[in-house]
Amino acid sequence: TLDIRTIPAMISGDSATRHGVVLAKSVPAKAYKIVTGEPVANALRKCPTLMLVPPDHAMYQKKSHALMELLHTYTELSIDECFLDFTPIAHRYESPLAAAKIISANIKSRFGFTVNIGIAPNKLLAKMASDFTKPDRIHTLFPDEIAKKMWPLPVDELFFVGKTTAS
Repeated sequence: TLDIRTIPAMISGDSATRHGVVLAKSVPAKAYKIVTGEPVANALRKCPTLMLVPPDHAMYQKKSHALMELLHTYTELSIDECFLDFTPIAHRYESPLAAAKIISANIKSRFGFTVNIGIAPNKLLAKMASDFTKPDRIHTLFPDEIAKKMWPLPVDELFFVGKTTAS
């Protein structure tokens, strides 16, 4: 069976009508500058051979629920995203990075998919860190790393900065 993660592919709207938006894309699709949220028609102009796969909402909901249940076994988590507060469980691990490696490996072995993990002193920096390089990565963004890791970024890569704000 074809692994769509290895070819230019996206989870998106209807391929026949070319309607909808890109919900997710493979790493090879990123090479064509395809971005989440852009119209399907635009993505197809960038890569006419792009494979379109319809979303499987039931499977996504099932995996999402199972992932949240697993993460909740580690510590409390927020409902808006998978933000885990490491403070109450810090004594169980050598370091936040060691804990992240265990959690990431557990997710991969249990569910068969990868996650990016950002480690930082607050949610904003953790979200920024998790978006640095994908897929299947763990990044830190501590206060002493901000100048080195964030300042070189284009402003539109900052969390909550959209195209209008950036220009």
